[in-house]
Amino acid sequence: MARPKNQTARREQLIRAASRAISTQGLARLKVSGIADSAGVTRGSVHYYFSDLSELLVQVHKRALERFFTQRAAVTQDLPDARDQLVESIRRGIPDGPDDELAVVLCEFNTAIRDEPLYSTLAQSRYDRQVVMYRAILDVGVAQGHFQLSEPAVDVASNIVSLEDSYLLHIVSRNDSLPPRRAFELILSYARTATGCPEVTPDRVSTGPS
Repeated sequence: MARPKNQTARREQLIRAASRAISTQGLARLKVSGIADSAGVTRGSVHYYFSDLSELLVQVHKRALERFFTQRAAVTQDLPDARDQLVESIRRGIPDGPDDELAVVLCEFNTAIRDEPLYSTLAQSRYDRQVVMYRAILDVGVAQGHFQLSEPAVDVASNIVSLEDSYLLHIVSRNDSLPPRRAFELILSYARTATGCPEVTPDRVSTGPS
């Protein structure tokens, strides 16, 4: 039986429904029936478009990666100054708040790493790609004469990504001592020290909401 012509749209509907279900119910309690209910379809429809739940979850993770890696990498590539690239990348790596759906989804994947090797693989891939992104920005900043790194570029990049992951967890956990703006400022503080560049400040260019 051939799939209908709107296959792409229906798959996207189910991916978004799965993302909502994870953010509200948690990954551990996720069931195909819950995804189907969220999407307003039958359980059979979920199995029709995805061979199993793991395939669907990989696509959910890909959607989060699109937000926290692909989109911000594309934005920063259009900024010629590495100082602007660094500030904007950090800004877009901070969740909007504790109810930021895709940030919650990433936290759910991270907390399930010990139980599912697939999630560990996805988390490492995301981490490695973000480190590469930041390392490229740092290298450009050095070439432009803006940055004088206190450590190797890969170490600075790794620390920035690790700080983002840590603060993301605190924000999603509703830590009132660490709202998004505070997390943004703290990461920039480290970036200023690590790059020797006092111009890495919150008031640099913003291309719009993340």
